[in-house]
Amino acid sequence: MLKSKLLWTCLMLMTIMLQGSSLITYAEPLDGYFDPMEGDTIVGWGWESSHPNTIVPVQITIINEATAQVVGSFSPNAAVYRADLKDNDIGNGMHGFRIHMDWDSLPDGVYRIEGSVDGKKFGNTQSYVKGEAPQAEETVPAPAAESSVPATRSLGMFRTTGYCSCTRCSGKWGKRTSTGAIPRSGHTVAVDPKVIPYGTRLMINGVIYTAEDCGSGVNGKHIDIYYDSHLQALRHGRRSQEVFLVP
Repeated sequence: MLKSKLLWTCLMLMTIMLQGSSLITYAEPLDGYFDPMEGDTIVGWGWESSHPNTIVPVQITIINEATAQVVGSFSPNAAVYRADLKDNDIGNGMHGFRIHMDWDSLPDGVYRIEGSVDGKKFGNTQSYVKGEAPQAEETVPAPAAESSVPATRSLGMFRTTGYCSCTRCSGKWGKRTSTGAIPRSGHTVAVDPKVIPYGTRLMINGVIYTAEDCGSGVNGKHIDIYYDSHLQALRHGRRSQEVFLVP
């Protein structure tokens, strides 16, 4: 009996330690992130989590995708105050930056924008297409029966935003959608049921979602995409994206 109790205690301790370890890994903060561009302006934030209230420089590099040539390099201080950063415990909020880029000085093409803080890369990269995007070489399409990509039909351009289960986004309804489902990142979207019926499958930027929720601010051609955290929802911002109906 004593041996069984000891074994049970050891198993419980191991479970707690493993859960704690995974939580630490999951909660590790990003060092920087690009937000959607505003015209010609590159927008984002960067900080040092070990010195949360210190203004730090960020390294921004612009690369021509076709030639791999670096066509721009900037090292601004991330010192613009942003209330959304402060609200999400990103230091004191003084960690934003804005860089105006003279894209007219560059030839047409696709440009990749990379960022880092003290050698640590941002959580995402950004792209800018100037002029006509290069066309891929024409290939013979595979037979429809062999294709794993579902047939889709464009519903046109929609305004997309992000939301999460916090009280600021969802009030007291955060843990359940309006259809009773548990919301999941990469799966759940809120729609205007008069425009898109519940249960409809939609593809946005290559990800297939299901219409499971609605919201007081989701009207007409507007889709709210569910995220696991408020900061992820804020990063989505407001975008105009083509939405496809998936049978």
